[in-house]
Amino acid sequence: MELTQRHIKKIKWTTRMAFASLGILILALVINEFREPLFGIKKGYAPHNFGYNFTFFLPSMLIVIGLGFVVIGLAIKHWKTWTDLNKKLILIELSFPAIGIWIFIIVKMFIY
Repeated sequence: MELTQRHIKKIKWTTRMAFASLGILILALVINEFREPLFGIKKGYAPHNFGYNFTFFLPSMLIVIGLGFVVIGLAIKHWKTWTDLNKKLILIELSFPAIGIWIFIIVKMFIY
């Protein structure tokens, strides 16, 4: 079965979204780790941490989780149409770290 031009464009767009999800996730986590030297925000100082989390970290993580769910949703929706199994699995693997981190954070909130 030959892919139409529309499906090829959709695969390329989904691949870009998957790479963007992973890239933004890595960038947000690296900036979060080095927030004291970059922005002068000390860990444990509540007002600065709240402002940083509310203005940078939370929006970036919401974008990452949104892109991750969209990529996985598109891969599942077009599972029969897109014939390259490796491409589909790579798309899911690229967007899974964002969803995995959110699951880890939610489980951690309930355990502690």
